[in-house]
Amino acid sequence: MLKLSGEHGRRIKIAFVLSFFESMLTYVPVFAFILAFTKILDGSLVASDAWLIAEIMVGAVIARCILRRAFVVRQSGAGYEVCARERISIGDRLKRFPMSYFTEGNIGNITSAISIDLLFVEEYGMGAMDKVVNGYIGIILGCFILLIIDWRVALVSIAVFAAAMFVLGKIQRTNQEQSAIRQRQQARLTSAVLEYVQGISVIKSLNMSGERAQAIKRTIKETRDHAIDFEEKYTPLSTMYQVCFAVGVGLTVLATSVLCFNGSLNLSTLLVLVISIFYIYMPAQALASLSAQMRVMEAGLDRYEALKKVRIIDGDGKDIKLDRFDIEFKDVSFSYENNETLRDVSFKVPERSMTALVGASGSGKTTIANLIVRFWDVQQGEVLVGGVNVKRMTCDSLLKNISMVFQNVYLFNDTILNNIKFGRSDATFEEVVAAAKKARCHDFIMALEKGYDTMVGEGGGTLSGGERQRISIARAILKDAPIVLLDEATASVDPDNEKHIQQAINELVKDKTLVVIAHRLSTIRSADQILVIDEGRIVQRGTHAELVKQGGQYGNLWEKRQKARGWKISTGPPAGGNGMPPSANGGRAEPALSRAKQDAAKCDP
Repeated sequence: MLKLSGEHGRRIKIAFVLSFFESMLTYVPVFAFILAFTKILDGSLVASDAWLIAEIMVGAVIARCILRRAFVVRQSGAGYEVCARERISIGDRLKRFPMSYFTEGNIGNITSAISIDLLFVEEYGMGAMDKVVNGYIGIILGCFILLIIDWRVALVSIAVFAAAMFVLGKIQRTNQEQSAIRQRQQARLTSAVLEYVQGISVIKSLNMSGERAQAIKRTIKETRDHAIDFEEKYTPLSTMYQVCFAVGVGLTVLATSVLCFNGSLNLSTLLVLVISIFYIYMPAQALASLSAQMRVMEAGLDRYEALKKVRIIDGDGKDIKLDRFDIEFKDVSFSYENNETLRDVSFKVPERSMTALVGASGSGKTTIANLIVRFWDVQQGEVLVGGVNVKRMTCDSLLKNISMVFQNVYLFNDTILNNIKFGRSDATFEEVVAAAKKARCHDFIMALEKGYDTMVGEGGGTLSGGERQRISIARAILKDAPIVLLDEATASVDPDNEKHIQQAINELVKDKTLVVIAHRLSTIRSADQILVIDEGRIVQRGTHAELVKQGGQYGNLWEKRQKARGWKISTGPPAGGNGMPPSANGGRAEPALSRAKQDAAKCDP
């Protein structure tokens, strides 16, 4: 905990000291009672003594209040500040993790570490840690005080503490084992719930809600069964631990009574010992329940520390300011695990030029874009931006020069204003509006009841696909990065939105270095160069005119696209017909799906 606290560690140590003295003041009433009762028995109590004892007890209460206040301010305040700092810190690290980490079933661990483990430390960790430390200190001091009062009774309590510590060791081992299982089960439950919620539309559309719900129910049942198993193993040990102190109180009363009856212990000391024993045992009794909290917190911090130790992709990178913005691939090969995706790819995108990537689905187009922004690192070759190997740069210094607009737009559960400002957080409202106007989304935003202060819901679910797309372009326009990566944003929107989005893109790409993943060949006819990707290799390159003239794969794709323009949807064969719908001009019937259309349908463009 102190290691995690970092610069707040000194505050926590001071808080421990304050808590220790505050705990010691709890014994003041005991000693005040000893003094008063002794004077009453020997008949020497006078008014001045009574006032002195009252002043001591009131003073102790006031001092405890002051110390407790100072303790809470330092320790609890430090706990919240530490966890706030850690959430921001891990958020910064997450964006620097290799993307492969997010595809290895780690989402549940990440979510649990941030939303559950840190929350537990924040709310319970500091207080539990204080009680544990003071519990052990209380045991030592309690035994010391008893030795001063009467060594024979102290031996009884030392034996009780020894037996209790033996049981506590078993409790801690059980808690440590069960807490690790609890963390793993918690991560599985979180992953299952996230998967179900995120895929609910697919589940409902395929009528699989019952089947998928059963999977979640199984995970919840496993979590419940583990919780019950945890309690079944913990409860007997906890009961045994509490019994040790119950027996200790009984033995103390018995021992003091026997000693008093034999005349070797006076009545005032007997009463003091009987009262003291409850004060001495109280902090130790809490250690059993606190042990469970500490072990859970320990397991949570282990998981969080493991998350912090994940290798960041730009650990050796430096903040480099680029003075030019061309892109170059030099003999790049890349594999997702054992699946080779790119092989010996080399090309250059000159500054302020447009390069289009064309090819069938799975050919490697998106991988090229991901390597430019360093979502992954190449296994062989180099990716250069502005003449600098991206591996030499930090993610921030690289990505501040790049804007990305893809088909799958994600908007945060925040206002439209803040979603656009995500491109540049220090932008003024006027700059946001100017970017929105260029992105052709200002009009529909102002038509909303709250305008730019409208909440868009998780993922932007309250907006249409075209509206989300235009907001993402406004975000990119506001960022005004010199390099733009564009996964053709008009590929899956209706014609009306396509017109607006195309106008917005024209505003975005002015005087930029542009890389386009092309789905509609008609939109890249003016590209400075077109790269045709097939099975991870560049098989053709050139301008549109050059590639059409060359023929080959690009020529075939272009020819199929031209033929596909005349596609028609059949409403069914005429009665008694031969399965061929009548043609539009009343002449010969056309096939419902021509061979050209079938071929083109297999290709991503």
